Amino acid sequence: MDRDQMRASESDRQVVMERLREAVEEGRLDVAEYQERVDAAMQAKVYSELDILLSDLQKLPPPGFSAAGLEPTAVMPGAPLSKVNQQLRDSAGEGSRKWKVVGVSVAIAVALALILIAINPEIFLYIAIGVLVILVLFVVAAVSGLF
Repeated sequence: MDRDQMRASESDRQVVMERLREAVEEGRLDVAEYQERVDAAMQAKVYSELDILLSDLQKLPPPGFSAAGLEPTAVMPGAPLSKVNQQLRDSAGEGSRKWKVVGVSVAIAVALALILIAINPEIFLYIAIGVLVILVLFVVAAVSGLF
């Protein structure tokens, strides 16, 4: 299918409206024409309808510059990530997952220890020995490269 006939998304319309806003700031459009084009952008269904709104607003080099040295005038920003996708990307680090498992394990162990101490205070000695054993196991696992 030809790009001109493909349906435009809301983010495509937002990019066009941002470019129209820049054109007003540059003095290329007056406010009335800007409002007409924004209304047309909001109603646009396909890319060709959006392209028409920007066709006469292309940035050109100043007079006297050769066309060979032209570079793109602006990089189109990517669509921003949703909050969920951003959280997934932030927490995707392999190291953070390992430390989350360790933190949850320690929290469960502490909760169980507090419950047992409340029930039988003499069990504190056994808990202290168990914690030392767990710490030794963590050190061995760290030295051997398991995490």
